[in-house]
Amino acid sequence: MSRLSRALLYLVLAIILLSGSFPVGESAIGVNWGTISFHRLKPSTVVDLLKENKIKRVKLFDADQGALAALMGSGIEVMIGISNEMLSALSSSTDASDLWVRQNVSRYVVKGGADIRGAHDQRL
Repeated sequence: MSRLSRALLYLVLAIILLSGSFPVGESAIGVNWGTISFHRLKPSTVVDLLKENKIKRVKLFDADQGALAALMGSGIEVMIGISNEMLSALSSSTDASDLWVRQNVSRYVVKGGADIRGAHDQRL
């Protein structure tokens, strides 16, 4: 093995060994929570499982009232999906989207714990 090849091998090994030595930024794992199933778990059981597994984020595919009630005050960040059928109406009217949020989300928001923003929001 030539000197250059050996030096390159040592350099690569050093990089590999050192790459695990430095802390990296904290990240959170999230899950998708589908509510359409034959044998549903109680929402409170699902929230307990999420917390036990240190899951910090969850995406709901719809504004399931039982799931939202169970998640309220849990400290888990929630994203709620909008069905394709509703997308056109909600995206074309701020009044319609405000009404949807009031009817489906607002009652589950803990005071001071909401960050309700859309993709059009430049602060994202």
